Amino acid sequence: MARKQKYKTRPDGRKETTKTYRDFGPSLFSGRKHFYGKDDAEVDAKIRAFENELLEGPTSMTILQLADEWWTENEKNLSLNSIGSYTSKLKDIRNEFGSCPASEITAQMIYQWLTKRAAQGLSQKSITGRKSVMNQILSYALAQGEIDTNPCASVPIVKGVPAKKRRPASDPDVLKIEDHKEDSLIARMFYFMEYSGCRVGECVVLQQKDIDREKHKASIYKDLAFKGQDPVVKKSAKTEAGMREVDLYDNVLEILPQYDDPETFIFFPDGLPRKSPYETALRNYRKQIGITATAHQLRHTYAGIMHSAEIDVKDTQARMGHSSIVVTQDIYTEIERKHNEKTRNKANEYIMNERLGRDKKTCSNCGSRYISAEDGHPFTYCPDCGLKLI
Repeated sequence: MARKQKYKTRPDGRKETTKTYRDFGPSLFSGRKHFYGKDDAEVDAKIRAFENELLEGPTSMTILQLADEWWTENEKNLSLNSIGSYTSKLKDIRNEFGSCPASEITAQMIYQWLTKRAAQGLSQKSITGRKSVMNQILSYALAQGEIDTNPCASVPIVKGVPAKKRRPASDPDVLKIEDHKEDSLIARMFYFMEYSGCRVGECVVLQQKDIDREKHKASIYKDLAFKGQDPVVKKSAKTEAGMREVDLYDNVLEILPQYDDPETFIFFPDGLPRKSPYETALRNYRKQIGITATAHQLRHTYAGIMHSAEIDVKDTQARMGHSSIVVTQDIYTEIERKHNEKTRNKANEYIMNERLGRDKKTCSNCGSRYISAEDGHPFTYCPDCGLKLI
């Protein structure tokens, strides 16, 4: 006769139970405590160990123990993309504070850790993310009765490296993408991104059934994620606004592959790649044709095309799947700035060289002469390729 299971089995196969204590042991511990294990025996062992610690006197779990418990509880509630973001921050917290009892963590210790990371060049987003995860772990410790107050709540803001403005792909990069648009399926995908405004993950999971050549439309309602190394098709885009139809212009239809099977992935007909080969393929393509532009920069290039075509910012927002028009407006503002700077540089070049006869200087990257003159005001960026000059 099969032995009856003592504890609940989680979806991941682990056992779990919850016990409620009231004035237990010398510390008079009261509260609910979660226990996890690979089988009933391991759960029993953890219950005994916990109760023995309470009977011996006041103790505090380490940050490593709390982080593991908190993660076990919360991982199932996160999206695949969010799990990847949390993992690196958790690793940093475990390395920095792992063996330290939660009761000994102070606001100053957390502040010094974040300040050290800021000095190492981490972005503002990374700093804020680390503080958020630490706060969640310590909030869990507070709920478990391990600490009386959460020291993270009083930690002041620590400034990391400001986020860089994402610019469109440079003109030389765009020319190379267009010159090599039919070299490979990856090349076709980059060209598709330039003229559709789609995110790279949306392009990877695009299937034959999503393409309507008669209406010149593509349905965008899926995105790519990875669970470990394995690819996963998410059944929704980044935001509700991301689920949309995008226009397929004649030049895009010319290079877009066609397949008989409606389930075939347009740019990966042999099936979705694992994470490492996928990242290597993108990296190799950029290296082979000699571009620095990222896939995301091509979304900004597409916004520039819409701006040049005098498409209203609201219409461009819908095409790009931005949840807020503010994001699209910021891109349009940057495009206007670049246009105005290029006009000013051309006027300056004419005045300094043609009119006053000064020697010309050129951009070391693309050879543009519209950057500065020997005694003229130096420009920060080359208006043609975006190279930082000073």
